[in-house]
Amino acid sequence: MPDNRVQTTHLKRLAVIYVRQSSTYQVEANTESRRRQYQLTERAQLLGWPAAQCATIDDDLGISGAQSYNRPGYQRLISMIALREVGLILGLEVSRLARNSLDWYQLLELAAAFDVLIADEDGVYDPHEFNDRLLLGLKGTISEVELYQIRSRMVRGRLNKVRRGEFIFKLPIGMEHDPLTKELRPSVDQSVRHAIERVFLLFRQHRSIRAVLKHLRLGRATLPFRHAHRVGGVVIEWREPSYEAIYGIISNPIYAGVYCYGKRVRERNPLTQSVHHRKLPRAEWEVFLPDHHPGYLGLEEYEENLRIMANNRSAYTSGQGAPRTGPTLLQGLVYCKHCGNKMRAAYTCGRPYYQCDRARRLYAGATCNSASAVRVDALVSELLLGVINQETVRQSLAFDQQLGEEARLVERALREQVQRLEYEVDLARRRYELVDPANRLVAQTLETAWNARLLALEAGRQEYEARRPSPQTIASTLEEIEQAVTDLRRLWHSGTITDQDKKEILRCLIERVFLERKDKVIRVEVSWYGGAMSELDVPMYLFSTPQVYHRVVELARQHTDAEIAEALNEEGVQTAKGKRWNVRRVMDFRLTNAIASGFTRDPDLRITENGYITSAEAAARLGVSQSAVQMWYKHGLLQGKHDGGQSALWILWDADNARRLDGTAPPASAMVSVRRLCREQGKKREEVLTWAVRQGYEIYRLRRGSKQHFYILPQ
Repeated sequence: MPDNRVQTTHLKRLAVIYVRQSSTYQVEANTESRRRQYQLTERAQLLGWPAAQCATIDDDLGISGAQSYNRPGYQRLISMIALREVGLILGLEVSRLARNSLDWYQLLELAAAFDVLIADEDGVYDPHEFNDRLLLGLKGTISEVELYQIRSRMVRGRLNKVRRGEFIFKLPIGMEHDPLTKELRPSVDQSVRHAIERVFLLFRQHRSIRAVLKHLRLGRATLPFRHAHRVGGVVIEWREPSYEAIYGIISNPIYAGVYCYGKRVRERNPLTQSVHHRKLPRAEWEVFLPDHHPGYLGLEEYEENLRIMANNRSAYTSGQGAPRTGPTLLQGLVYCKHCGNKMRAAYTCGRPYYQCDRARRLYAGATCNSASAVRVDALVSELLLGVINQETVRQSLAFDQQLGEEARLVERALREQVQRLEYEVDLARRRYELVDPANRLVAQTLETAWNARLLALEAGRQEYEARRPSPQTIASTLEEIEQAVTDLRRLWHSGTITDQDKKEILRCLIERVFLERKDKVIRVEVSWYGGAMSELDVPMYLFSTPQVYHRVVELARQHTDAEIAEALNEEGVQTAKGKRWNVRRVMDFRLTNAIASGFTRDPDLRITENGYITSAEAAARLGVSQSAVQMWYKHGLLQGKHDGGQSALWILWDADNARRLDGTAPPASAMVSVRRLCREQGKKREEVLTWAVRQGYEIYRLRRGSKQHFYILPQ
């Protein structure tokens, strides 16, 4: 029956039937609703529109009506209204056109401005009329409220299942739902399960996603990439490994037996109509249920993996960065003492340096600090090798055992606390069951006490799970560790240990290294884990390789410069310019690189624990001239080393030398005077002294009157 609101001007334009369903499932399953919407063409014909003037817009099937920017059919409808091509809009109900008040009132404004009628199954409305406009507005508001209620019911029902850990969502590769019990479990496909296990094993070994990726690519391994839902069921596609795929496996808590929900929040920008998902911190997740299902690793290892990945981010000052290939052993650990910024590794003519040049790179300023990476790495490595020994290993193992014993005591105390709480809960339950149910006053009090005990028990169990130590064992025995520590220095300098392994070893003990530039010296402050600090003074430049430097450091403890030169030449080691070593070159190398030695006059570089003193110091202790000490060394009365020249004589000093030669030894009846032997044998004193030394006799210097004379004590 024609409506009196329908005028000739309306009939000259199109009657548009707008068809929409909210989801693909509704399009496939709710066919009756779609059929009813298409039948609105008959209603338009009853209102007076011929069939040729009826147009159907069904471009938005399977699209929600919550917004309009993503509905091409709705946008086409708006354009047709603005072009005065539409006289009537028909929808099954208002919710088919819009479920958003902003879009709905915009449609009403356009319809009123361009004289367009709106109709549904209940009637025809003219948006230009106040009463019809009011009714349409109420219907639009009710439609929006209905959408909110539908969503609210769905979300609350979903959260209720989520909190119980029963909500089924899309799982990552390698995890699946049991078809019977609906419980989570690792994949029954062994190839998939072994591929995921291999990723975790490689990350446990290499401690870097990039290293895991390189290992897999070198072996031409493939990973199960995703599930593809097809007619035949779930199909697994195997593809080349990628960084994103490995990161998704390592960072997903599902693999650690954790049921979680609400890790991201969906945000929509109303200006750009774009949608993005923002990650939330764990404290803001909706649900986090550990030990919910069997996984590939434990929660403790998962937490450690997250810490390692966060520490591997070299772009942030809080992380050390993953150990990479390259000669800079302290990469990621070095900080500038002047400004506090992290120093990066840079190369000049192929030589590595630590540079604090953030101001230069960002603001074209000056470089704050720089130091030779070879020199700093060499000294810090030598410091580390001096710290690691068998005694420190024993102390570390003893301390680890002490910590383990303390952890076991804490775990036992917490377990006993849970047992006490369980007894209190059982006692409160039995008291409640014994009371007469009709006595509500007493029953209510006992029920409240029972609930309080249950809450205390749950809190105690959570504390026990949080503080319970995880079992950790050391794969190597004490003898194997001690042998590795004994050979560590040799393996370190022989090239057996790679640069990446050296970086891992350094990071086990060193937390940070601070560099401060002072004149021609770099002051190095090493911050060890545990709070201890060590300081080193490093020359700015190192004119050789670290292997040569460490070899000279090792030899300089007990050898003179001449002996060092001889040893280096025998080993085939050459200088930086490809020449043979001599005394002068060894001395220049030591002084340039500030290498401490037992045979140097520099008090800052002198090693006094090797037992050698200079001839001048020996002369002062014996109360004789330096030439006398040199003569006694020549005839064998004193032991030492001669490095060429009179000023390079080093005497091996001990208490026996002082006892025999300082003139304070008591005389003995068996002693024979050297002067007497000279007269009897007609020999010089030097010849007699040399003969006595060869015979192994002890030679004493005794005071007789105002003079001192030599005496021989036969064995």
